[in-house]
Amino acid sequence: MDWTSFFLAAAGAAATLLGLLFVGVQFQMETLMADLRWQAVARSTFAMYVTLFVMPLALTIPTLSNAERSIALLIMAGFGMLRTVRTWLPVWHSRQQRQRERLWQGFWLLVGPLAIYLSVASSAIQLYSANQPNTIYTGLAWTFIGFFAIVLRNSWNLLFEIAAEKHRDA
Repeated sequence: MDWTSFFLAAAGAAATLLGLLFVGVQFQMETLMADLRWQAVARSTFAMYVTLFVMPLALTIPTLSNAERSIALLIMAGFGMLRTVRTWLPVWHSRQQRQRERLWQGFWLLVGPLAIYLSVASSAIQLYSANQPNTIYTGLAWTFIGFFAIVLRNSWNLLFEIAAEKHRDA
């Protein structure tokens, strides 16, 4: 299997899961609108799915050189990091949650995506001057798999943890 097939499969999976997320979130719309934390989870998850869709597609453009691909990845990673921090700042500044909950959220919902974006940026820098990028693409593939683990966990929380939280509060 070549890298184009892998990256197209990753983009297709991200697009499919993004569509399912749209459907699933509609069932939790009241809670999402009422809770700043869940809004941030939804925004962050959406942005990560979009990134997981666009990054692999950029890697499949046949006329781009490794240097051009690396620049595209750096731009997307930078945008992703800014978007992640911007999404979570209001939650961190809110007084609605206890400090321990904020630290837990910070680990799973802020630090995890930032680590993934930093990994993408690191791979992009290596790709810039690579003559044989297979090792770098392998690292990117594992990074994308890690990214999928994070967005799947967030999606689970948006669909099931909200319902469990509503059930506990009722």
